[in-house]
Amino acid sequence: MRASGRRAAALVGLGVVAVAVALVPGVATLLPVEAVVAFVGNDYFLLGAFGGVALAVLGWMVARRAVGRVEQAAPPDPETVPDAPRPGERVDDLLGRWPWALSAADRGYLRERLRAAAVYGERGGSRSKAAARERVEAGAWTDDSVAARFLATDASGPTVAERLRSALRGDAWTQYAARRTVRALVDGGDGQ
Repeated sequence: MRASGRRAAALVGLGVVAVAVALVPGVATLLPVEAVVAFVGNDYFLLGAFGGVALAVLGWMVARRAVGRVEQAAPPDPETVPDAPRPGERVDDLLGRWPWALSAADRGYLRERLRAAAVYGERGGSRSKAAARERVEAGAWTDDSVAARFLATDASGPTVAERLRSALRGDAWTQYAARRTVRALVDGGDGQ
């Protein structure tokens, strides 16, 4: 145990004894208070002696704190809100890319993310998850033929004319079909 720890323990013990003497009846009669007052001459002198000791201890503590190094615990770092991507940020990023910069994994991610959104939208009509998935896979979830074909499982690829039209607009067919799918999802699918 360090010296400061021993001193603190001694002061705590002394404080407990002082409180016991003051509060527990009969303990004060064990101390020779009458003899000490008679020796000092007056009980005010005894009170002055205790006050002088208290002032000496207080002065020692203030001087030590002013001269010595004060070690305090550092306050904790303030809480911050972690940055989180907003919903749909990756889809927006993929739709905004250069058309020929989409990899097969990016195209697959777009299709699966939009397929999950379409199934979720179809479940709003009190359909089971399996029934909603079947409607999306069959292309019956919307009247938009491009969006339906984009999410259907047995979808045939785009025609040459569709590829040319999307290329003339500056999009890959996947981006064009994904935008049409998003529009159909926003409009509620319109499929019965």
